[in-house]
Amino acid sequence: MEQSRLMKVASVVGLSLSLLFLPGARHAGAAEPIKIGAVLAVTGFAGNFGTNTKLAITYLQEELNQKGGIAGRQVQVLIEDDQSVPTNSLVSATKLIRDKNVCMLLGPNLTPMVMPTLPLVEREKVPQLAIGAGHEVTVPLKKWVFRIPVTDYRLAPRMLDFVVNTLGARKIAVLYSTDSSGKMGLQGIEDNIGKYGASVIIKEAFEPTDTNMIPQLTKIKASQPDVIILWTSVAPAAVIAKNYGQLGMKTTVVTSHGVFPTQAFMAAAESVLDKGTWIIFGSKDIYADKLPPNDPWRTTIFDPFNKALKEKYGKEWEASYSNGFDAFNIAAEALKIAGTDDRAAIRDALEKVRYEGMMGTYKYSPTDHDGNAGDSFWGIYRKDGTWWPYKK
Repeated sequence: MEQSRLMKVASVVGLSLSLLFLPGARHAGAAEPIKIGAVLAVTGFAGNFGTNTKLAITYLQEELNQKGGIAGRQVQVLIEDDQSVPTNSLVSATKLIRDKNVCMLLGPNLTPMVMPTLPLVEREKVPQLAIGAGHEVTVPLKKWVFRIPVTDYRLAPRMLDFVVNTLGARKIAVLYSTDSSGKMGLQGIEDNIGKYGASVIIKEAFEPTDTNMIPQLTKIKASQPDVIILWTSVAPAAVIAKNYGQLGMKTTVVTSHGVFPTQAFMAAAESVLDKGTWIIFGSKDIYADKLPPNDPWRTTIFDPFNKALKEKYGKEWEASYSNGFDAFNIAAEALKIAGTDDRAAIRDALEKVRYEGMMGTYKYSPTDHDGNAGDSFWGIYRKDGTWWPYKK
């Protein structure tokens, strides 16, 4: 009888051990990963932006997990591709929040994709780090939504200051896309231009998917402005650069921060960029190599990631990596402050985040979910195959 009982015990123990070491079996004490969702435009017209955002997030996730994760838990980022389509953004966000039970949401990439997700995250009470920069994303203040890039509306006065006081322009033309980003950029210009002693003499709109903007540029050329402010994203800007060259235009163009100097954009705009008439109003990561080698921001933030891009992925730096870099690091900082992946605790922690990132200093608060005031943004021009900041 005793021998039979011992054999049964041994059998149970053996079965338990075999189950423990089956593929996919989890140790009893292993903690569940912290699940973060990301809705990104990996394909579609904003595919370059979303792909670079994804790479930055993936790299930082791997680095963090190799160092032990957060509070002994690994971080798992679940990424959904919205294909640069706003309706897909909502479907993807819903899947991540309800089906995957993520603790927070990163993205989407552009304002038009962010907008449909806002009611969802407020209703589901999920903290969101929006990468789309439109003014209305966090205005009026939304409890669960925080922004990564500088708002179009908030950046407009800084652009005007540069255009008027650095370039000396007074007669300004505005060429803008009809999406939320373009409209809020225009509103920011119109609401603030009187403070700078300048005026908008013509404004022309276009659809982000348009493939020919010659009619709008022809009207602007005839108005003879001092400067053209172009408020749009990368893909339309490439088309406009091509049309600008075809028309033989020479008027200085200052683009909004949505125009990143990607390889695709520079290839399309090559004929006009090195003439010095196209200026990107961007952050200092674009001209990081012009900063002193011992610059603290460069040595601790930019250079390590840029080195990894080259050595691990064989990639050259593009400004669109910055959004994913800052979004993930801010998410990680909030998780560390919260000490849990509870959604409400993370939301409260985000209002306490103080973080020096690729695109400047972030200081969120209960009354400010924008965080970044755009202090690091400035006019940047192309010369001798590289980017240079205008002298202040």
